Amino acid sequence: MPRNERGSAARAANAAAQRRRRERMAQARREAEALRDAERHRQRRAAQAEEEREALAERHRQRERERYAAQDDEQREAHAERERQRRADFGDAERAAHAERERQRRADMPNEVRDAERAANARGHMEGRRRADRANRAACDADSVLSGRQPVARLDTGVRNTVCPHCGALLWREERATLCCSGGKVNIDPLPAPPPLLRELWTGDTLEARTFRQHSRRLNTALSLASMMTREVRPADGGYAPSVIIQGRLYHRVGPLQARDGERPSFAQIYVNDPDCDDPAAEAALRLGHVPLPRGTREPERVRLLTLLEQLQVLLRQVNPYVQDFIHAAELPEEEVQQQRLVVSADARPADQHPRRYNRAEGFREVAVLMDEEPVHQDIVLRRRADAEGPFLQTVNETHRAFEALHFVLLLPFGTDGWQPDLRQAVANGRGDVRGVTLMQYYAHRLQLRPDLDDSLFRAGRLFQEYVCMAFARVETQRLLYLARNQAGLRAELYQRLQDALPGDAERELAGGDRVGQRVILPASFTGGPRYYQRR
Repeated sequence: MPRNERGSAARAANAAAQRRRRERMAQARREAEALRDAERHRQRRAAQAEEEREALAERHRQRERERYAAQDDEQREAHAERERQRRADFGDAERAAHAERERQRRADMPNEVRDAERAANARGHMEGRRRADRANRAACDADSVLSGRQPVARLDTGVRNTVCPHCGALLWREERATLCCSGGKVNIDPLPAPPPLLRELWTGDTLEARTFRQHSRRLNTALSLASMMTREVRPADGGYAPSVIIQGRLYHRVGPLQARDGERPSFAQIYVNDPDCDDPAAEAALRLGHVPLPRGTREPERVRLLTLLEQLQVLLRQVNPYVQDFIHAAELPEEEVQQQRLVVSADARPADQHPRRYNRAEGFREVAVLMDEEPVHQDIVLRRRADAEGPFLQTVNETHRAFEALHFVLLLPFGTDGWQPDLRQAVANGRGDVRGVTLMQYYAHRLQLRPDLDDSLFRAGRLFQEYVCMAFARVETQRLLYLARNQAGLRAELYQRLQDALPGDAERELAGGDRVGQRVILPASFTGGPRYYQRR
C-alpha cells in the first residue's frame, strides 16, 4: 500500500478512536448527571415527605388538642381511664412477643440496612431535638408573644379544685400535694383576718377601696416602720413590665426613733413625732410627702389618699404591737434607758426562757430590755436618736422574725411573726429527728390559697407582688449563703476550668490588677447559674 494511503487510514482510525472515546466520556457524564439528578430528586421527595409527615402529625396533634379542649373534666377522666385500662390489658406476654419480633427483624437485616436505619433514627432524633429547641426559644420570646407575632398554644390546666388533704390548700389538677406543705410536714399558723376596715378596703368595690388597692404599695411604704432598700429595675424603653423588678440583694432597715435636727421625720419617726395622732391630717400629709405619686395624679385622688392615710395610721396605733412599742420606747425617760438597751429579740420565745438576758418591760409587747450583755447580731436595737457610734440605719437581719412585719404593715397589721431558723416541721423523719422548716417550704405554704382562710394577702395587687419578690430574694440569698459556707462539702475545687482560671488571676494581681476575692462556685443544681445553663 502506498505511503499516502497508509497515512490516511491511520488518521481515520485515530479520529474514529477519538470519537468513540468522546462518546464514552459523554455517556459517562450523562449517566453521572442522571445519577445526581436522581439523588437530588430522591432527597427532594424525602424532604417533601418529611415535611408532609410533620405537617400531618402537627394537624393530628392540633385536632387532639382541640378535641381535648372541647371535653369536660368527666370526659377527660373517662378517656384517661380507658387508656390506662388498654395499657393494663396489653399483658406481659404481648409485650415480650413484640420485643422478640423487633429483635428478630433487626437480626435479619443486612448490616448496611441496619446501619442506615440507625443513622436515620439518630438524624430524626437530633432533628426532633432541634425543633423542640426552636419551639422553646420561640415560646420564650416575650416580645413576639406580646405583640401577637408568635402564636401561643392553649394550655388548659383544668379547674383549681383539688384540695390538699393535709393543709387544705387549693391545687391544680396536675400539682402534687407535696408542693404546699411537703406532705403534711409543714404546718404554719395562718395569717389572722385583718381588721374590718382593712378587710373592706381589700374586698370592697367603693371608690376609696379601688384607690387603696391601686396605691397599696405607696400607702404601705408611707406607713411602714422599716424602709426597703434594693435596686429596682425599670424598663429602659418604658414598655410593659411587671410592677416590681429588683436586682441584687434586698434589705429592710430601721433608723433611730427620733429624727435629727432640721430633718423631717420618716417611717417609724412619724409615729413617735405625734404619739397620740393629735393632728392626723398633718401626719398624713407628712407621710404622703415621702412617697412620690404618679405624674398626673389629680387632686381628688390625692385627697382620697390623705383620707386613707389618716384612717390607717390610727388603726395601726390600735392593733400593731410594733407601732405601740416604738412609741412607748420613745416616751421612756432618758435616765431609765441609759444603762439598758431596747431590742426586738430575734426569737419569739417568751421572756421567761431568757431570765439572764431579756426582761419584758412594763408596757411593751414585742420590745424587750437587754441587761448587761451585748445583743446578738440578729437582734434589732432601738436607738432613741442618731449618734456617732453606729450607722444611721440598722439593717434588719433576714432571719429575724420581724423582717416582714416591720415593712408590710398593711399585710401584717397585727405584727405576725414570719420565718425564723427555729421554726420546726410538724412531723419527725424516719430517724425520729424533727427538721427545721426552710424558707422555701415556709413561702410555699404561705403563698397558697385556702378556701376556709382569709385571702386578703392575695388581693393586695402590687403590694402582693412586692411581697412575693421579697420572698424570692430571701430564698435566693439563703441558698447563696449556704453554697458559700459549704464550698468544701460541695467539692467545689473539682469543678471544670477552676484550676485553669487561677494562674490568670495570679498574673493579674502581680501586674497591679484587682485582687480576686473568695471564689464561690455555683453547682449545676443552682437555677440560673452558668453550670445550670450548660447542663441544659
